Formats: sequence, C-alpha cells, structure tokens
Amino acid sequence: MKDTSDLGPTELLVLECLYTTGPQPVGTIAQRTGFAQSRVSTVVAALHKRGLVELGTDPADRRRTVAKIAEHARTQAREARSRDAEPTLRQLLSALPDAEVDAVIAALGRLNGALGGATPGSSSGDPDL
Repeated sequence: MKDTSDLGPTELLVLECLYTTGPQPVGTIAQRTGFAQSRVSTVVAALHKRGLVELGTDPADRRRTVAKIAEHARTQAREARSRDAEPTLRQLLSALPDAEVDAVIAALGRLNGALGGATPGSSSGDPDL
C-alpha cells in the first residue's frame, strides 16, 4: 500500500485484521492478533494519525472506540492483493530448477483457491464509521 513502506509487522497485522474482519474495537483486534491491548491502542492511534484507519464509537457501548480501515487503504490493499505474484516468485526462486518453481507456483495457486472463499469484511452497518 502507498505510504506503508515504513510500517512494522504489528502495524501491518493490525491493518490486515481490519481488512479481513471489518470494523472492530481495539480489544477485539488485540484478541485476534495476540498483541497486548495497550500496544494495539498505540498502533491504531498511529495508523489513524497517518490516515490509514478511521475511528468511531461502538453503538453497543458508546465508551468503546471502533477502528475501521480507511477506504483508500482498503482500495490499495485490494489492488495489491490482486496483482500477479508469479513474476516476483520466479525472481525470488531463481536458484531453483524451473520444474520446482512451477510446482511451488501451482501449489500456491491451489492454496489461494482453497482460501478464496474468505472475503474481507466490508461494513458493520455502523453509521458512525
């Protein structure tokens, strides 16, 4: 995604969590990612400051904040996910024989197809987000 080259693994995993599961409270993100809630709160605040995450109020508990991936970040992630990885894989695996590279690419294609039923969350229906 544009403007994300300096993001660390925690930031990327929080964005991935929001991309795949949709808007959610910081505590839920912490549970899903395995990071401490204080770390997730810090990361979400930093991502919000960069314009990659939007914040709103949880309609079920107005004291909680719900994070949502910003639409432009969602679009960039969707575009990045749809790019053909084969040229990059062939370059990265250039030390392997072509037949092995073909086998790896075929296996990854099957894995991608098997996982293809999972679609990223879109909207919680929360008007505040």
